[in-house]
Amino acid sequence: MWNQGCSHSIVGTSSYKAAPSKKAHLEIFPCTVSQLLAAAQLSNDCFTICNCELKQVSVVGIIRGFAPFVTNVQYSVDDMTGPPLNVKRWVNVEDCSLMTIASPGTYAKVIGSLHSYSQGQRSLLAMDIRCIKDLNEISSHMLEVVQAHMKLFGK
Repeated sequence: MWNQGCSHSIVGTSSYKAAPSKKAHLEIFPCTVSQLLAAAQLSNDCFTICNCELKQVSVVGIIRGFAPFVTNVQYSVDDMTGPPLNVKRWVNVEDCSLMTIASPGTYAKVIGSLHSYSQGQRSLLAMDIRCIKDLNEISSHMLEVVQAHMKLFGK
């Protein structure tokens, strides 16, 4: 049974915790780029979907762009539900192996937190980016997105 807020586990290791303010906190929320771009913004770094506060999200898409800088790498991730999403991954200057995690044209799963920068530009601050080797992960992710959406909206 679905309770008020989002206090029920939706998928795998993701979990929801009811907050005193009736806003839910989500550990990892599977979503699409269009959901991230349409999420309600409470503050610069606080976004919600169905009154569930997004802490960390997961997105699966194809890398369209790649721009390495001294302290970070910026990707453009496209899951074909909306315009590509800017993804930024901070890197340690001493560890150059993080500079080439995913190249354009490859599918990747990104886990991170959504942020809003100047002029309302939304970007995903990546904590983990990994290349997808089995294309079934794309279908699996989309099924998790649908399941999470249905549970949030009580369907």
